[in-house]
Amino acid sequence: MSNKQKFTDYLLEKYSEEFNLATQHEFLKQSGEGSIDSEILKEWLKQDYLFAYEGGIKYTAALLSKISLSPSNSYIRPFPSSDLVPILGWSATNLLRETDWFLSVAKEYGLEVFNSEIREKELHKYGLLGEYNSITRGYIDYLQVIGSLGSIEEGILVLWASEKIYNSAWLYAKTFSKANTSSNDTQKALVKFVQNWTTPEFTDFVKKCEDAMNKFDIELGSEAAERCEKAFKVILWYEQRFWPDVKAK
Repeated sequence: MSNKQKFTDYLLEKYSEEFNLATQHEFLKQSGEGSIDSEILKEWLKQDYLFAYEGGIKYTAALLSKISLSPSNSYIRPFPSSDLVPILGWSATNLLRETDWFLSVAKEYGLEVFNSEIREKELHKYGLLGEYNSITRGYIDYLQVIGSLGSIEEGILVLWASEKIYNSAWLYAKTFSKANTSSNDTQKALVKFVQNWTTPEFTDFVKKCEDAMNKFDIELGSEAAERCEKAFKVILWYEQRFWPDVKAK
C-alpha cells in the first residue's frame, strides 16, 4: 500500500470528529487533572475491568483460533500468522497482567471495585445485567460476535481500533497531569493508571496492530473494506459511551 493511503489512515481521517469525541472526553480531562470524583472513578474502573477480563481475553483467543498456523510453500510462518500470533499472544498475556495489577493498585489506594462486603450490600442496586452496565455488556457481546462470526480482517480492525482509542484517550488525559498535585489517594492512583496506559510499550503494541491491519491491503470499496469500516464505526460508538458522564469543572 506504499502508493496509496493506508486503510487505517483512511478511517482515522474520515471519522476524525468521532474519534476526537471518543478520545477527548471530560472524564479523561478530570482524570488527568486528578479532579475526578472517586465514586465515578471506581464505577468506571469496575466496568473497564469487566470489559478487559471477560471481553478482551476471550476475544484474543477467538482471533487466534481463526489463524492458520500451517507453513506455506515459501514461508514457515506466512502472514498473517507471522504478525498476528505475537500480537495476540502479547495481548492476552498483557490483559491478564493488567487486570491483576489493576485490582492491586485499586486496593492499595482504597478504590476496591470488587470489595465482597460492599458488593453484597449493593446487590439491590443492580438490574437484570448485574454489575455490568448496558454499554459494557453490549460492547463485550459485540466482541463475541466479531470473534465468532467476523473475518480475521474485521477482528484485527476491532482490536486495533479499540486499543488505538484507549491509548490516544489516556495520552490526552496525560496532557493534564501537570495539574495533578494532590496527595489524595484517588489522585495518586490516577497517576499510576495514566502512566501505565501511556507507556511506550503499549503505544508500540498499538502501532504493531495498525501495521498488521494494513498488511491485509484492503481495497476501498471492497466488501472487506465495507465490513471493516462498519466495525470501526461500532467501536467508535461504544468507546464514546464507555466514559461516564461528568460535568465540566
